[in-house]
Order: sequence, then structure tokens, then C-alpha cells
Amino acid sequence: MAQEREESPGYDWEDPSVPGPPASTALPDHGAGPRPAPDGALLAPPEPGPAPARWWGSLPPWAIVAIVVVQATALVLCLVLVLGGLQRLRAPDSAAPTAAPTTDDPADEAAASPRERGRVTDAAGVELGGGIGDYDRPASVGEHTFVWDTWSGGTFSVTAREVDLAASFPQGAGEEVLAEGHRLVEARYEVRYDGPGQIAPVEELWLTGESDLSYFPDLAEGLAPDPMEVIPPLASGETASFRSLYIVPEDEIGSFRLGVETPRARTLYYAT
Repeated sequence: MAQEREESPGYDWEDPSVPGPPASTALPDHGAGPRPAPDGALLAPPEPGPAPARWWGSLPPWAIVAIVVVQATALVLCLVLVLGGLQRLRAPDSAAPTAAPTTDDPADEAAASPRERGRVTDAAGVELGGGIGDYDRPASVGEHTFVWDTWSGGTFSVTAREVDLAASFPQGAGEEVLAEGHRLVEARYEVRYDGPGQIAPVEELWLTGESDLSYFPDLAEGLAPDPMEVIPPLASGETASFRSLYIVPEDEIGSFRLGVETPRARTLYYAT
């Protein structure tokens, strides 16, 4: 038999105590006015702090300009590298430089030389060909004359008059200067200028000696009384004589040659 639930003594089922909704509380105003403190006191609003500083704000003006310049330069360099790479990719293989052809023929090398060649004439003034005056076909002393055009529009003519392969030093120079196994070679030249103005031979001519093994400088200045350096400028039609000296080893006398050249022309040679 079902039993009915008994009421608990002291418990009021008819009027239960249920809590009501909470009372509404006004939110504090977050404006500029003061806000209440926990104990009822009013707190003043916080004062605004300084704005956050940017990193470039602390740099001097010149530093900012330098940074801008560096960035612009880096950008330009990048563009140059990119454009250069594109140009190399687009260039055809045929554009690569090729080496200039070489030749073993001395005649071809002489023809390709930018320096001109002087003229060789005989005693009558007739120009000679056939390579006379080259190292392999030297001209003859006392017979042939070398002629070059000058910067002034005239000509210089040089003739070797005589050569002494066993010369002695001029008086007072001292024989002890010549080492054993060497010879003193003396050459006498005559020079003539034809053209406008005046020209000194030392400004237009260069004297040298040459063998199959060595080059020999002219030693006449300071040893001989009449080197080319002391000849004054020559006017048109004037001539002068001078001397050159060379110390040559005995074993090179057989191939020794006298050489004369100008700033614009190759060397011409006399046999000794």
C-alpha cells in the first residue's frame, strides 16, 4: 500500500524561501571624473604619460639622411646587377672577344708595327729597297744614309762615316776603364737637317749598339769631347758631326751593329 510523503516537520512547503533577483548597481563613470575608492574615497584619474618614442626620433638629421642614401645606393646596385645579368644572358656567343692573329714572319710583324720605317739612300741620294737597313740586312758604313721625316715637316739625315772596332779612350779618360775581354767601339756620324725652324739632334735621334745577345748604350757623353748631346739646334741645310762609344765583349764583336732610331720610326742598322 502506497505511502504518502510526509511533510518534514518545521518545513514550509507552501511558502518556500527563494532568493530574489540581485539589486541593480550603478556602474562607475569611466570619464574624466573621479572614481570611488574601495573605502569610499574618490581617486583622481591617472595623468597621461608621454607618447611612445619611435626609434628614428632619437637620431640626428644627418644620420637619417645617411640611412636614406645607403638604402638608395643599395637599390641602384641591385638594379645594375640584375640588368648586367640579363644583358649577359641575352648576348650571343659570337660576341666574345677573339685573340688577334699572330705571325712568325718578321716582315709581317714589321708591317703591323705602328712605328714607321725610315728610308735608306745611297751616296747619290737614291732610295734603296729590299730591306736594306734592317738588322738582318744592315747598311754599309760610309755608303748609305738614313732619312726620317720630322715632326716639323722637314727631314733628318744621318750617315755613319767610319767605325773603329779597337778604339782607345779619348785622352784623359783612362785605359783602366776597359775591362779585360772587352773592346771599345767608336763610331763617327754626320747629321743634316732640312726643313722649317731648327731642331737639335738630341731631341730627334737615339743611338744604340746591338748584337745577337745584347743591347749597348752610347757612352760618349762624358767620355768624348763631341757627343751628340752637345750639338746645338740645326737650321735647314746645316750639318754637324759627332761621335758615339760602346763597350762590347770580344765574343760579340762579330754580330755587333750600330743602330739609329727616332721617336716615331723603327731602328735602322749599320754593319760594323
